[in-house]
Parts: sequence; structure tokens; C-alpha cells
Amino acid sequence: MTISVDEYFATRKDDRKKETRYLNVINKDNCTSCQSCATVCPVDCIYEVPSSIPGQSYHQVDTSRCIGCQMCYRSPNDSTEHYQMTICPWNAIDILHNPNVKPDDDSILLPYWKGEGAELPWAKLEEYGYQLFLDGQVFVPTSRQDMIDIFNWLGKSDWLYSEDGDTVAIVEEASRDEHKICFEATAEGRELLDCIYPGWHRIFMD
Repeated sequence: MTISVDEYFATRKDDRKKETRYLNVINKDNCTSCQSCATVCPVDCIYEVPSSIPGQSYHQVDTSRCIGCQMCYRSPNDSTEHYQMTICPWNAIDILHNPNVKPDDDSILLPYWKGEGAELPWAKLEEYGYQLFLDGQVFVPTSRQDMIDIFNWLGKSDWLYSEDGDTVAIVEEASRDEHKICFEATAEGRELLDCIYPGWHRIFMD
């Protein structure tokens, strides 16, 4: 059974012990909340973001807990060299090379940073930036200041937006409760991410 975002963060478990080679991310525009992925996830890191509008609910992966097993993407026991049995019927799941395992020499985000300092947590910024690119919002637990700090960097109004040198914030805090914070991409931030991320580190398997 799937679990709602509220219940998930009220009972959220610890992160995985080490970074994994792959990460799975769900594209909410393709997701129909059919629960296929959440049903097979061995670490229960997939939750549903409900909507009052019929057909607008979607699932999201807690990438800090994803172990990259790809079970939500395909069934290894039913796949062969020439045939792949996919779990998601809507092709809503992207598999990424985890940027935290083998970071690029220069982050794709680096050219857009115009604030002070250059030693930002680039790999984590890329990880969550991709989720914002796909879904426009990401939830993090209120107990994890290290994760909140990542979004604080994205929330600084120092990201290059135009050729004229205009800078914007990529995210803003949309809501907060006892267990979780929802960060949403700003309108300008979403446009910027749409320019940066298409095809980034995605593994095309279909």
C-alpha cells in the first residue's frame, strides 16, 4: 500500500547508510498515483502527494533513502536481454546517475551561481534541483537541517536568470508543519531549471 506524504514524514526512517550508484525520480506530470512503484519499493521511500483535484495526485521518491535498486522501474526477474518488464505503466520514473557518487569536475549549476563563495554542496544541489525540475516541489523533514541548508542555497536570490545579469531565487518555502517542509520552485526558478536539466545524467532504458 502507498503512504501519504503526511504519514510518511511523521514516521520517516533514517537515510540509507551510503550513497547509491543510481537514484530514481518520479515525473509528476506522467504519474497517475497508480501505486505500482510504491507497492514494490523494498525500503518504502515512495509516498503519495494527494490533491483535492481528481487525477492530480502523484507519487514522489525520497531520494535520500532511495537505494537505486530500480525495482520501481522494472522487474529484473521478468526482463531479458531483449525484453524489459516495466513496473510503471506510465513511464513516469527517471533513473539518474547519482551525482553524489561521481561528481562532475564542474557542476552544471556552477555557471548560474553569482553569489559569494564557490564551495557549495554542488552534488546535493544537483540532486534536488532535478527533482524541482520534474515536480516543482520537494518535501524534506524538519529534523534534517543539512537537507534544509541545501534548499537555503537554492533559495538565495543569486542565481543567474537572464543574459542581462538578472538573478533570482530558484526555490521558496511553500509550507511547513511539525514533520516536513515543502519547498517549491519559483516561476523564474522553474524556467531556469527547464534550461539546465533536460537529459541531465538520465539513463535512457526504454
